[in-house]
Amino acid sequence: MASKALAEVDETQNQIAVYKELEDYAAEGFSEVKTEDLAIPFLRILAQLSPQVDKRNGAYIEGAEAGMIFNTVLNEVYDGEQGIQVIPVHYNRRFVEWTPREKGGGYMGSYETTDPIVNTVVRNERGEDLLPNGNLLANTAQFFVLYEHPTQGLQRAMIPMTSTQLKKSRKWLTQMQSLTASGANGIYTLPMMSQVYRLTTVAERNDKGSWFGWEITRAHSINLELDQGKANFDTAVAFARSVKAGDVQVRAEQPTDPDEQDDSII
Repeated sequence: MASKALAEVDETQNQIAVYKELEDYAAEGFSEVKTEDLAIPFLRILAQLSPQVDKRNGAYIEGAEAGMIFNTVLNEVYDGEQGIQVIPVHYNRRFVEWTPREKGGGYMGSYETTDPIVNTVVRNERGEDLLPNGNLLANTAQFFVLYEHPTQGLQRAMIPMTSTQLKKSRKWLTQMQSLTASGANGIYTLPMMSQVYRLTTVAERNDKGSWFGWEITRAHSINLELDQGKANFDTAVAFARSVKAGDVQVRAEQPTDPDEQDDSII
């Protein structure tokens, strides 16, 4: 189990000093920051071969273990058993290009499911889809979420699911779409961002090996009668519309590859 200190502010090193006078300069210096200048982190499950758990690797994070949840931008890990709470705001499916691990690994970009590049892949002996340039192309479910950071409140992130975790994505989507209500015009599907879910990690296994996967449970509905609940919902809707409009850029900030969260396909 992760040390609680991993999710807390180090009082001696990381505490932010806040003074009354700073409010007069709120957001000073950020006037030209655009959405494309910001990196949306991935929230991924660390595997046995993830560099963050290897003490001899430069990417090692103290206390990191397989099964923890890794934030690729903040370079933080969260306890997989305790999990995280998220508000899902938008879903899409993409084919994501990766440099193979043996060539250094790395996220290279993503393509719509209708992109012609999808038809150029060749399946190798490991069951992976290879592009003509030798990179991998992974069928990936992408969930854009607001997650509750231990100290910084709601933060934007994207949770990718591929390989065995695609079954989890279909189950989650089905669960979300099954939530309905009766309105003035009859039965309607509740918006995705009306619910809070808890995501934990669990050990999984098949005849090819073992790995850690997602376990997803609904926590509760957002209470729009509360000021905080309404604010969270409005923030989620705004994030969803930004993603849909193409204003949100997804970039993996750490060298990685699609099978990191699923050792069964290594």
